[in-house]
Amino acid sequence: MPKEIKKHQTVLEAIRSVDIISELLEKHDGHFEHELDLEVIAYGRNYNGKKVGPYVHLLEYDAGEEVIREGDWGGNTFYVTVQGKLDVYVHDPETDENRKVGEIPPGISFGEMSILAGVPRNATISVPPGSKAKVLEVTRPALRLLRKLPKFGQMLDANYRKHGLSRTLIEVRQATGEAFSQGLIDRLGRSARFMVYSKHHVLFREGELIDRVYFIRNGWVRRVRGLGYGAVMGDLLIEGLPDDVGVDFLGAGNCLGLEGAGEETRWAYTAVVLQRTEVLEVAMPPLRADPALRDTVVRTFSDFSLADDDVLVSLRVNKPVIAATEREIATGIVDGTNLLVMDMDKCVRCGNCSMACHQVHGQSRLLRRGIHIERVKKHGGVSSEQILVPSVCMHCQDPECLTGCPTGAIGRFENGQIDIDPKTCIGCGDCATQCPYNAITMIPRRAEAQKPLSWGQKVKGWLSIAPAKPPQPVTATENLLATKCNLCQGTTLNPPDAKTAAYSCQENCPTGALVRVNPREYFTEVNARLGLVFRDQNQAIGRNIHKRDPLALFWHVLGIALTLAVTGGIVWGLERFGIDARLGSTWLTIRWITGLVGLVGIAAVMSYPMRKQVYRRRAGALRYWMLMHVYLGAVAGVALLLHGGRTTGGLLTSLLMISFDAVIVTGIFGTLVYFVAPRVMTSIEGEPLLVEDLRARRDELRETLADIGQRSNQSLREFIRRKVRGKVFAFRYLLRQYLKREELTELLAAARGEYEAEARGLDPESRQLLLEAIEATVTLRRVDSLIYLHQLLKLWLAPHVVATSLMLALMFVHVVQVVFFAAR
Repeated sequence: MPKEIKKHQTVLEAIRSVDIISELLEKHDGHFEHELDLEVIAYGRNYNGKKVGPYVHLLEYDAGEEVIREGDWGGNTFYVTVQGKLDVYVHDPETDENRKVGEIPPGISFGEMSILAGVPRNATISVPPGSKAKVLEVTRPALRLLRKLPKFGQMLDANYRKHGLSRTLIEVRQATGEAFSQGLIDRLGRSARFMVYSKHHVLFREGELIDRVYFIRNGWVRRVRGLGYGAVMGDLLIEGLPDDVGVDFLGAGNCLGLEGAGEETRWAYTAVVLQRTEVLEVAMPPLRADPALRDTVVRTFSDFSLADDDVLVSLRVNKPVIAATEREIATGIVDGTNLLVMDMDKCVRCGNCSMACHQVHGQSRLLRRGIHIERVKKHGGVSSEQILVPSVCMHCQDPECLTGCPTGAIGRFENGQIDIDPKTCIGCGDCATQCPYNAITMIPRRAEAQKPLSWGQKVKGWLSIAPAKPPQPVTATENLLATKCNLCQGTTLNPPDAKTAAYSCQENCPTGALVRVNPREYFTEVNARLGLVFRDQNQAIGRNIHKRDPLALFWHVLGIALTLAVTGGIVWGLERFGIDARLGSTWLTIRWITGLVGLVGIAAVMSYPMRKQVYRRRAGALRYWMLMHVYLGAVAGVALLLHGGRTTGGLLTSLLMISFDAVIVTGIFGTLVYFVAPRVMTSIEGEPLLVEDLRARRDELRETLADIGQRSNQSLREFIRRKVRGKVFAFRYLLRQYLKREELTELLAAARGEYEAEARGLDPESRQLLLEAIEATVTLRRVDSLIYLHQLLKLWLAPHVVATSLMLALMFVHVVQVVFFAAR
């Protein structure tokens, strides 16, 4: 372990000895020119009683000690050598050993690429044998202050470009095998520059001469042909583009301009940067002047780049795919490293994901509002799926939330996830305001202690079917703590010896609607726009159960087979032996067998509600328990229905069979509702909304209609009541919402057209009031239809639970009665 030197004078001398940061100690008229920055960097400062800094620590390392290790995530610190040299090693996969590749002399910084690029350490740096070294460890918050220093700012920019260029050349050489010799790579490096462009930057315009080749290392570029000046607009309305306009997107690994390497030609399209993008630019004159380099570049880059496959952007535009792709790129979700997505066709709006998060962390970090995307499920087909990316951390490659933290409490931790250290968080809220996805929440550092529940309250909670009360909003303004999704790291769900990661929200979704994914692996339309070398680097975080779920398929096959086998076996037994005849010399009868099978099935079925109460440890994904619940319920249902035979027995037995029938009917109804209602809902709701949002919108529309009624004259008010509201609020119009599934804009257009003749005969003010009333009424009916679907998803649950409770009570009495008489 290194020894920290805390003497302030020694730390200041170390800063003064390093040229790139010595400007921090410059004086003007006897005072430090950067006095405030120096104070927080070297000494630390108190903000309202909370310590911020120091950002710099002077460490002394002994011989052989490692400063950084290759492969570690070090996104929160970088280093500057003060005294002594350091050795640089990289891992050689052929020999499986570390190979020395260089030395770092005093006064040089290293490790800043992990902060700037959000990547793991790419080398191991240690102290040579027989020597010691002093190193300044600098934390992330100091970076924005040190950038004010001219020397450091220039060094940082130059280092970033130098490392970016060298890293890109290494990636190019690795991707092309042995095509580039060291000499060719060196010549390519001398002809190229590494550039970083911000969102909406225009790389070139259609019709301009091709003067360079662009290799996209990171980021996204949109190509547009035939749109003139409109091609440089930040957001294109894809649905409104003419058919003769060409549009596509290109990501990392693509190369633009190869068609101009052989001869002078012009760009056939305009290229616009869609987000922060890193590119390698190769000047065309030196490339054309070096035939060997030119031929190698054209031949090898063409192998893994998509751009040269269609240099005219002439392929017919698939507008739904292009619209989904642009939204996925523009919102930034494709650049998350661990993305939470919800398939709204499967989501039954139960809220169990948020509840699971709350149970594990004490505060739900999952808000079921966010980015909605409609994407084509099968390219070229009409089938589409509605995806919601909820407001929860996606652990971005280039996270904005890290830029403003004054203490470095939020950073990239050991497994690459973005997390917050509660010990150093001062509750300033900078990270929450910087996050563009509303994924960071401020909560009281010391929450009010909750009274422990009694056993009676716990049992009541287990049996309750009422929706859980939402947590009270945070009203505290002092002593706050920032909190966000940390992928359940450090919880009992992910013990140190766990081989795979588990997430409370995903584990407790009953239908498999929710899954954590690598976005570039999940969104195939985006993955298809990456160059092959970068596409192959994508690694799935876990199994994409929205695409393929083998374990669910296994349960479906097993459940159906078991149901058919049990049904067939019982029917065969009834036909051969009858229901009460003994089987051979045993005491068993078909009635006993069906009763025991049903009893065991019911016991297994009742394990599902018990599993629903397990949040803080691994117990298998809830979706598989749900499938077991359904299929074993079917098996038990068949067995017990045949168990009764043709006679109902006494009153107790009759009540038991009636309650059992009620369980079966409500269960089947619930299964159908879970399958149908979400799909109908997603087809008519547009942006997914919580039922609380829908009710609030319904209240707004009712107030609007009341206001219109007050502003209308008597005849118009009566017309709206009888003709407009009378028709729209009819049951037939409600069914139209579910059966035709028209978009709201189509419904509004049809309603305005229906009353167009009446509107023409009104004065301008009354005509406007009528149009407002039509719009508010039709919208209100659409909101009502969605609320009814939300209610339908829960309507079956209460009768199902009540019938199950009654059945279990009567079954217990029945079993006791049967055993008693059998014993006699």
